[in-house]
Amino acid sequence: ERQRAVFRAVGENGTTMVEVAPLEAFVSASDLAPPALLKLDVQGFELEALRGCNALLDRFVAVYLECSFEPLYAGQALADEVLAHLFEQGFGLAGVYNAVGDARGRAVQADFLCLSRRAAGFRA
Repeated sequence: ERQRAVFRAVGENGTTMVEVAPLEAFVSASDLAPPALLKLDVQGFELEALRGCNALLDRFVAVYLECSFEPLYAGQALADEVLAHLFEQGFGLAGVYNAVGDARGRAVQADFLCLSRRAAGFRA
C-alpha cells in the first residue's frame, strides 16, 4: 500500500516465477574480469541477493543498487541494513543518486554506489 501511495502508477500486473540461487550457480569467479560492477535492482530483495553473492563479492570493485528507506515490499531489508552488510563485506558508500521522496518530502528510496575499499583512490 505504501508503494502505491508514493508511486501512483505502480500496481500488480502478474506473477512470474524466477529461479533463485547464489550467484556462483550462474557465474564463476573466472567470468568476472576486473573491474567488475554488480548492479542490483531486485524489488526489496537486495540483502538476500547480496548474501547470495558473498562468495564472489570480493571480485567486484563496485556495487550499485536501489534501496528503500521505508518498507515498500513485504519482508524487505531497508537501506541501513543493506549498506551495513556491504560495509561488513569491505565496501564503503561512494554516492547516493536518484533519490525519490513522497508528497511530504520524506526520502523513500535511492540508488547507492558502494566501492570496494580495495579500489584505487577510495577513501572511506
